[in-house]
Amino acid sequence: MFMKQKLILFSLVLLLVIPGCRKDMPVDEPTVSPDQLQAKPGDSDDGPRQCRLIFDDRDGVYGNFFHYNRKGLVDNWKVDYYDGYPDVYNFTYDNRDHLKTGHVVFNYNGSSFDVKYQYQGNKLVRETWYAAGTNNIVDDIVNTYNSRDQIIKRRSIPKNIYCTFAYDLLGNNTLVNFYIDDALYLKEEYTHQRYNRNPLTSLDGIPVILPYYDFVISNWWETSQKWTVYDEAGATVIIDLDPKTAVMKLGPQHFLKSVSNFDRAIQQYTKAVFEYENCGKDDLNEPSTADNIVASKNPRTAIIGKFRRSLLPGQSSDIRNEIRELKRKLGQ
Repeated sequence: MFMKQKLILFSLVLLLVIPGCRKDMPVDEPTVSPDQLQAKPGDSDDGPRQCRLIFDDRDGVYGNFFHYNRKGLVDNWKVDYYDGYPDVYNFTYDNRDHLKTGHVVFNYNGSSFDVKYQYQGNKLVRETWYAAGTNNIVDDIVNTYNSRDQIIKRRSIPKNIYCTFAYDLLGNNTLVNFYIDDALYLKEEYTHQRYNRNPLTSLDGIPVILPYYDFVISNWWETSQKWTVYDEAGATVIIDLDPKTAVMKLGPQHFLKSVSNFDRAIQQYTKAVFEYENCGKDDLNEPSTADNIVASKNPRTAIIGKFRRSLLPGQSSDIRNEIRELKRKLGQ
């Protein structure tokens, strides 16, 4: 009898306790958005996140537009001269997030190429350019590294074109020498006197170079830039950005938002602006940098920008003549 009373009393206690416990238990499974499932560790609606560059512009005459895949790697890059004929790059990656293939279309002349990339460890050592849809090699570029994993030479095997690179102690590129048949045709000099995060370092998936023969990505954006071209007539300075006039505005996460310099070669100011996404709460209330583009377009910037196409694989069979044409156009 006593045991039966205990069982009845215990049952009454359970009836009172269990409903109270249920009030503290979640009724439904928590929901997780697809974006949260794809987010990198540390990401949230408010940040912190890694900013990534989506747009930049130089003097309102040409711009770069970047798009990212679901893993946050650059899968599309468009170089637009605002003339209706952009250069378009599409990239694929392997399971280690290394560049695997590229497809490039130059709309201004209708040429297109397929690119295959080769790595040793995490270092891009070779990129081979083919005429699109064929096995015909147009260019084959090999990268040489120093002990700090910095590219010190890029060499085109079939064209006997190569560039050498020098760096400061902070890993910024200070000097590029561009050779054709062992003769110097272009010298690029840079200084990096003010701290900033180079916008190009936010391009996940893209290694320390872009497809140009003569380009590597520095940790900081430069405070000065001087380009000298050489031909039979001698040396000509075509860009000379004065470091004393550099005005840099930093944006979210200390990435460069805008930079302006006085170009002593043309006696005129030049300006670049940058726009980002994925900065977390730093994205809020950020005005578009497109509002800050200088109103007066610099025609020399367009001429030099399009000259740089000749420094891309498959775009010129005679870079020497491209330099002569560049000097003629700038002299008009």
